[in-house]
Amino acid sequence: MKKIYSFATALLVITLLFSANKAAAQYPVPSKMDWWYQARFGMFIHFGSYSELGHGEWAFSNEKWTKADYQSKVSSKFNPTSFNAGTIAHLAKKAGMKYIVITAKHHEGFCMWKTAVQSFKDVTGTKLYDLPDFTEFKNRDILQELKDSCAAQGIKFCLYYSILDWSHSSQTIYHGENWNTYSTMAPDPAKADYIRDMKAQLNELVTKYHPAVLWFDGDWTYNAGQPTPTSWWTKSDGIDLYNYLTGLDPKLIVNERVARSFGLGDFECPEQKVPEAPLGRQWETCQTMNGSWGYNATDEKYKSPKTLIQEMVKVVSRDGNYLLNIGPKGDGTITDQTASILNGFGDWMKLNSESIYGTTRSPFPAEPKWGFYTRKQGKLFVHVFTWPVDGQLLVPSLTNPISKVYLLNHPTKTLKCTESNGNIQISIPPNAPDSINSVIVINVSGIPVAAR
Repeated sequence: MKKIYSFATALLVITLLFSANKAAAQYPVPSKMDWWYQARFGMFIHFGSYSELGHGEWAFSNEKWTKADYQSKVSSKFNPTSFNAGTIAHLAKKAGMKYIVITAKHHEGFCMWKTAVQSFKDVTGTKLYDLPDFTEFKNRDILQELKDSCAAQGIKFCLYYSILDWSHSSQTIYHGENWNTYSTMAPDPAKADYIRDMKAQLNELVTKYHPAVLWFDGDWTYNAGQPTPTSWWTKSDGIDLYNYLTGLDPKLIVNERVARSFGLGDFECPEQKVPEAPLGRQWETCQTMNGSWGYNATDEKYKSPKTLIQEMVKVVSRDGNYLLNIGPKGDGTITDQTASILNGFGDWMKLNSESIYGTTRSPFPAEPKWGFYTRKQGKLFVHVFTWPVDGQLLVPSLTNPISKVYLLNHPTKTLKCTESNGNIQISIPPNAPDSINSVIVINVSGIPVAAR
């Protein structure tokens, strides 16, 4: 009877949680997305041969390199002997991140794994354009090292892949002023051959590393109809690619950038911005710590932990995930500023992660001037960025009975509250408990629902 009771209880809890998530999100959450939807916070890693140059990941295009010069003077010098996957995974874990997405191949076309697909060669046609074949860094598999370190820390391992490829023989990198053109595709059968070989590379990545997410980019050359030399990637190509990948692994999560703007993929991904309101399906915003994705030695304008933590809270309050980027140096080490920011997240998340993991959007139609709300079954989390000076905090009324109000970092101390005129009035201490974001918890019965 004890085993039966435990199983029934567990089943009931799971059912309630799933129902709560559906209600809070206001859209269905596919079962394969459940872990991702609960995670809320991940790490992006932009790391490739551009890291050696230290001018950011767009240097190939921005600085008008030729393919031959870029490959011989930048990529061939890449030798990340100090890359330590364990250190990065540990920092991610400490920061509270639940998944890591690393660039397997960025727009420069350089592969961070040993590919067997023969068309991905340098301009001489003699060397595969990948980390072990094109550089002195011969005997290590960085992607596998990171995957193993993620597993040790209980973090999901994910991969990024660029659809366009500035180094591939089928494409010509565009250095002009028209930013609607990123690369041009040679006449058929070049495109068909490229897609075949791209799929072969993706098959390598899926079958060898089993990523939880494939995060695509470089799809800007898209259009809804027939391909042209400058808009050669189409909506039908995106649909075909998504179906191919989920055929390899039905549990694989794929972002919208298989061909953006058409509602494809499993989630939307606004970049370096936060939507003004929750979107109609799962979404994730990706953000840099400074102004660069790949390592840029001249970019010292790092954002503060406070700015980034508050942005993460804003994202989650609007039902999104937050993917925060790091850009390791060419030798594989990370900057001191990066480590400091990650440790700042860790200090805050250590006490407040309950208000992030497994939470969903605010139940209220309007956001307060002083902060944001998140919620989960039985709890409304009140995130206060600007602490009221009069000792009183007003929160709109809920339909749910309230059992307790307290500070998340001091759960044994109950805060007094009264309810009138459509508001919950909470008596708070004179000073903010946290200089970044003080979290008040309102315990209720069921998922918090606004009274009006």
